[in-house]
Amino acid sequence: MPKISAFGVVLVATTLCLVSTNAGAQGAQTAEGAQAFLATMAKRGFARATFLDTLGRPNYVAGTHTVEISRIKLSIKEEKSTNAVEKSLGEFALTDLAYGDAQGTADACTTRIDGIQMPASAYEHSSTSWEEPGFMVSVTVMKNESWNYTEGFRKFAGPHFIDWRQAQVVRSNDGGRIDVRVKGQAFATNILSFVPGDPELADRIEYAAKFLRMSCDEAAATGF
Repeated sequence: MPKISAFGVVLVATTLCLVSTNAGAQGAQTAEGAQAFLATMAKRGFARATFLDTLGRPNYVAGTHTVEISRIKLSIKEEKSTNAVEKSLGEFALTDLAYGDAQGTADACTTRIDGIQMPASAYEHSSTSWEEPGFMVSVTVMKNESWNYTEGFRKFAGPHFIDWRQAQVVRSNDGGRIDVRVKGQAFATNILSFVPGDPELADRIEYAAKFLRMSCDEAAATGF
């Protein structure tokens, strides 16, 4: 068996120490790290936001329904009417998550929801036309309808917050969705959801969410 010099022993020991130190650094799990991971998931397009009002209605908003009708014969006759309407806009896609409280203080136990995308359903339009029989000359009827919720959508602009000290983490029965629910400020309930479409990634998201919940639990210091 070849002999190892004293220098070789020191070199091996130093290398093992560095490997051990690096492995420990890479394996360290913190609330800040969990926040960064969830922010990355949002940038990859996996995050959704839902805000429930006091009646439990998700992303509910008021808007207007406008109908414009033009009847074209020898001249043009136009009619226009506008009525108030309401609807749920469905889940909102998110692009930005960060951590910090409403005062701007860095707080790893609070997720800040920004970057809510206005859905296509916030403005819809349809056009139809047809011919109606008339005396001597038929009448061309053109109908334009629009449903506009863009002004009402402004109330969702945020920012909104998830306080992990009070959050509930729930995974769907099929395992593909993770919901984080918490009492809101502007709304009765804020829901931050992740739908990654990959079981392994869903496991990691659930673990990060539950890690934040446990790390930020104010009663955790009691050992229970």
